[in-house]
Order: sequence, then C-alpha cells, then structure tokens
Amino acid sequence: MPRFFAQTLGHDALTPAMLARLRPPFVWMHADHLRAAQILAAFSQTLLHRAPHVSLLLTAPELPEDLPELPGRIAVSLNSDTHQTARLLLAHCAPAAGLFATKTLPAGAIKALGRAGVDVFLTEATSPRFGSRLQSMSGRFLMTQITTVFVSSENSRAAWLAQGLPESALVTCGRLSAIPVALGCNETEREELSESFRHRTLWFAAGVPEREEAAVLQAHREALRESHRLALILHPVDPMRGPALRDLAAEQFVTALRSLDQPITPETQIYIVDTEGERGLWYRLGVACFLGGSLSIDGSTLNPFEAAGLGCAIVHGRMYGRFSEAYDMLREARATRMIQSAEALGAAVCTALRPDLAADQAHRGWQVISTASEATETILAALLARCDAIEAG
Repeated sequence: MPRFFAQTLGHDALTPAMLARLRPPFVWMHADHLRAAQILAAFSQTLLHRAPHVSLLLTAPELPEDLPELPGRIAVSLNSDTHQTARLLLAHCAPAAGLFATKTLPAGAIKALGRAGVDVFLTEATSPRFGSRLQSMSGRFLMTQITTVFVSSENSRAAWLAQGLPESALVTCGRLSAIPVALGCNETEREELSESFRHRTLWFAAGVPEREEAAVLQAHREALRESHRLALILHPVDPMRGPALRDLAAEQFVTALRSLDQPITPETQIYIVDTEGERGLWYRLGVACFLGGSLSIDGSTLNPFEAAGLGCAIVHGRMYGRFSEAYDMLREARATRMIQSAEALGAAVCTALRPDLAADQAHRGWQVISTASEATETILAALLARCDAIEAG
C-alpha cells in the first residue's frame, strides 16, 4: 500500500486525490470539538504505530496545532455535514469502521455507515445527545446502527440503555485521553551516557523557551548546593539556541554541547542537548524534570504524559497551554509538583529529586497513564479486529 502523509485542508470537501489514497482497510475518525480532536490525533498515532498497514482519515472542525505528519494519516479540517462525508467515503470504498468522538451524535453519518454494514464506534458522548428534535424522535432506530459505545463510567450507561441501546453494545473502559506513543531511545546510548555521567543524579529541563533559561540556570545553582555532583540536561525548545545557551551557561557552569559532540567529564555540570527526537533518552536518564513553557504566558511546550509514561518526576508552573487536560489528570493524582513562580523552581527540583518522593511521584504518574491506557487499548482492539476481518474478507 502506498505510504502517504497528513494533509490539513481548510475547506469542507474531500478531494478525489485524497479519496484515492484511502486504501482498505481504513478507519474514519471524526471529532466535533478541539479537545476530542487532540485525543483522536494521539489515538490515531498509536493505531498507526501498532498497525502501519492501516490508513485513516481524521476530520474535525478544528484540528490540533502542529499536527505531525504520519504515514497513513490524512487530516482534514471539515465543517460540512458528516452525512455527506459518509456518503463520499461509501461511494469510494467503505471504511472498516467509523470512530466518533463527539458531544452530539452525528446522526446522518451513523445511519449511512450503519446501513452499509460499517461498524460504528462512539466515545466522548456521556449520553445520547441529538442535533435536532427530529433526530431525537428517531433515536431508537439510530441506536440499532451503532456497534459499540465506549463510556468512561458505569454512571453513563443508564442514559444509553433508556434510549434503546442494547446492553451488549455498551463497554465501560474509562476515559479516552491524549496519551502519546511512548518516546523511544537507543538503549546502548542510554547506557553509555549513564557511564559518562558516572551514574550521577540527573535532572532534565525539557522544552525550555529562551525566557525561562535564566530561571533554570538559577534553579540548578540552588540544587548544586544540596548535591554538588548533580548534573542538568538542558533542552532548549529551539535547538538553534544551543550555542548561545552554552555561552550563557558557561559563565557559571562547566558545560558540554551535544550538537558539537563535546565530551561529558566528571566536572560537567550542564549538558545542553540542542537536538531533536531524543526526549525519550533524556526522560529515562533524569530522575526529575521541569517542563518548559509552563512558567510563561504561552504555556507548556510539551505533553506531561511523555514524562509520566517514562517514570520521570514532574515539576511545572501554572501555565498548561494546550495540555490542560493532561496536567489536570496528573495533578488530581498528585503525580506532579506545581510551582507558582520561577523563584520556586530550585527548591521544587531539590524536593523532586529526593529518592522517596521521586519514586512516589513516578508511580502515581504511571498509574494515571495505565488507567488512561485502558480505554486506548480497548478501543484499539475493537478497531484492529474489524480491520483484520476486512483484510481476511
């Protein structure tokens, strides 16, 4: 099957060229609000990671910013009636399944897909909400066209059952969240870097914007008073800042710059990692991390689930940016340490580095990831089973 990349289009129509790229088995995912689109974007990445032979169409009125290009995924900003989209897809080649993360049921699309024998899966809808009174009146027929509704809790089941959805079509699996694919790393390189640092304690400042660099350097100076062998892995959000940041840090600390392959010595206090695609390596090496941008008005530059999924204790500010849901889930589980100002960063890092507290926080973060992953795995299994059935066909 040809491999292709994401396209984000600012109009309502699926072009013939785009339709031609959707080869079976393919899945149509649709969200009707931005948060759900973010969730489906992360979920679709997981699906393609597990099953690269599957292709998918992701649609929503508003797509996430900086949606990464992925082989197998087409992303379209879609404001038109999903019923028309369903008809276009069915005329081209019926999808293996449709997954809708919507607050209001897309009745036209559900009916069109259901009548064509396409499996219809729903998530995000806590109860059967209809877009119009006419749809509400035909709600019981609509329930017969739905394959499965994935609900977050037992409390959500009653409303669906009252509308006529069969008990067998309800699956309680927790809340689907924007859990990213776990960042990988080269294990041999991780071991070599650990040896280079002489197994010293490390903390990681991730995705740090220029306006927060001084606060991170000050925090490291404070932390060194408590542990003189401590080292900082400093990752600027803009890799081009590496040389300038090295010059700034070198006024106070012994530094090394990764892009120049400068060696790590027993005296190295700050390792500036001005590279891309290696955060999985740094999270694994660090006992604790500070998530950059969270002290600035623009908000966090990175999803905190990245760090939580790799066992790194998290320190952050009050500005969550577009990752507010992830931060809220982790904070509710007491899996992060929030600070109110840049001046508090040093003390917070020292506390987070304490072995007992770091282990407890990492465990709590992993529990959040594990719980959120239940919904991901349940829905993923249903979609892949349907795709496998289509291929076996």
